[in-house]
Amino acid sequence: MIKKTILLLITVLALTGACRPKTAFSENNAISAAVASTLAALPQPTVQPTYTPYPTFTPDAPPLEGLFCEYEFCIGHPPETAFFDARDAKNPSIYSEGMLASYRPDLFSLLIWQPSNGTDDPQFMLNIIMEEGLDTREGNLDVNLLGDLTTFFSPIETSATEVLPTGGVAAWICGDRAFAWKIYAPTAEIAQHIFDEAMNKFRCIP
Repeated sequence: MIKKTILLLITVLALTGACRPKTAFSENNAISAAVASTLAALPQPTVQPTYTPYPTFTPDAPPLEGLFCEYEFCIGHPPETAFFDARDAKNPSIYSEGMLASYRPDLFSLLIWQPSNGTDDPQFMLNIIMEEGLDTREGNLDVNLLGDLTTFFSPIETSATEVLPTGGVAAWICGDRAFAWKIYAPTAEIAQHIFDEAMNKFRCIP
């Protein structure tokens, strides 16, 4: 099982503060610290951002923007965000277990993984990544087959932040690892769209 420590954050927001739980993701201490510390650092927008057009992508040469590849897997992410290791530098993410976070003023996402221990049902990861007392699943659990991956997705409501009241959680198995993903977003529709785009680019090397 995974031992955690949290949190290093990017220097742009000059965040410090980390805690070092000694137990696995199931206790949620590291996840709670990552979410709380990152959301506390989110700047509050003072003006409505203007639309910035982005160049269209040529199908034969897609850019690396919006694609994270490390730890022997790749996953998509929105523009103007970047995943960073949310674990302590003394116990960083590795192939078998890890935690990544990304944010911008209107989005916060978290990705965790750990050994699947032979199971082909990733639903236990949904309970791990959700914040007890803060995140509540809404609607039905959406099960989809994407290539050879079976994904489980559910919209959520959250009281973790007033700015981002909704979002989504998801889980899947790839090779010998179980993955879980969570996003806080302005609307459930945005959360669903980002998950679909992220998983369209997902692949792993078991």
